[in-house]
Amino acid sequence: LYHLQALGPAPKWCSFLDNLTEELEENPESTVYDDYKFVTRKDLENLGLAHLIGSSLLRAYMHGFFMDIRLYHKAKMMANPFAYEEYRREKIRQKIEETRAQRVQLKKLPKVNKELALKLMEEEGEEQQVTRKRKQKNLPSLLKDDRFKVMFENPDFQVDEQSEEFRLLNPLVSKISEKRKRKLKILEELEAKEQEEEEEPEGKASDAESSESSDDEKGWVEEVRKQRKLLRQEEKVKRQERFKEDQQTLLKPQFFEIKEGEEFRSFKDSAKKQKLIKKTLGDRLKLEEKLGTLNVSDTTVGSKQATFKLKKSEQQKKQQEAEKQHRQERKTLRRSASHLKSKHGRGRLFH
Repeated sequence: LYHLQALGPAPKWCSFLDNLTEELEENPESTVYDDYKFVTRKDLENLGLAHLIGSSLLRAYMHGFFMDIRLYHKAKMMANPFAYEEYRREKIRQKIEETRAQRVQLKKLPKVNKELALKLMEEEGEEQQVTRKRKQKNLPSLLKDDRFKVMFENPDFQVDEQSEEFRLLNPLVSKISEKRKRKLKILEELEAKEQEEEEEPEGKASDAESSESSDDEKGWVEEVRKQRKLLRQEEKVKRQERFKEDQQTLLKPQFFEIKEGEEFRSFKDSAKKQKLIKKTLGDRLKLEEKLGTLNVSDTTVGSKQATFKLKKSEQQKKQQEAEKQHRQERKTLRRSASHLKSKHGRGRLFH
């Protein structure tokens, strides 16, 4: 934003500028995106409108989309129909709190970020004592500043002291406050000594400050290490608790749908298949010949290949054995015709 001073009425040679400005003031034109609402991809997922991405209802812009404000309000009412009621209750509560504050003005801690407000009050009191001695102007406190007023009223700005970021930064904040208190005490002592003794050399004060800063850095590093160790221990305890809960939970039976044309035999088939994989091809063929007469296998195309081995009945087996035995008996009883051959090598013909 740029601030332009008033230039006054237009000169005579460009008096038409006054008419233009008056027309613009009388007929204000809306900007291009006044009737649109900017939403991100996460907002669309919360509203259930993620399927509209890529359609004409959403106009891509930067890291989000522009959509019609009327469509946005309708979707928001459908996604959260009680949002207006919650907003109304919150406004009524704020009005009641304002009326209560107007009746009695008491110095009390706010409902949000009480510990932070208490710390600011203590620091404000200490700074007021120092400024009184030095006769300086007291700066306004954060609690009285309207810019930070919402921080102690809106619960959305509540500081989560159990978060990992706060616990790692908390040693730094505490050390800074302790350093500030020590500096204030040193200033008070120096002011008291200045009335009685002469001023100390500049080098001594700088040496003292450097030694204090090094001590503060060491203490801060130790505090951060302690906090990290505590965070690791808490994470380990949480993992152990989750492991115990997983052990205590009873596993419910799972049901699986079998495709048409397939038969379920047992869960042992998978173990048999694993054993067959380790064997050679010849051993697999021998085992399959012993196990059954039908072998069904799936091909890569999706069709199935089946090989059949017909079993013979007991009657057929007995008949084959009898025929075999009969042939052996015939061989033993059969007379040879080698003596009928002639001496010349050819037999005679009989008429």
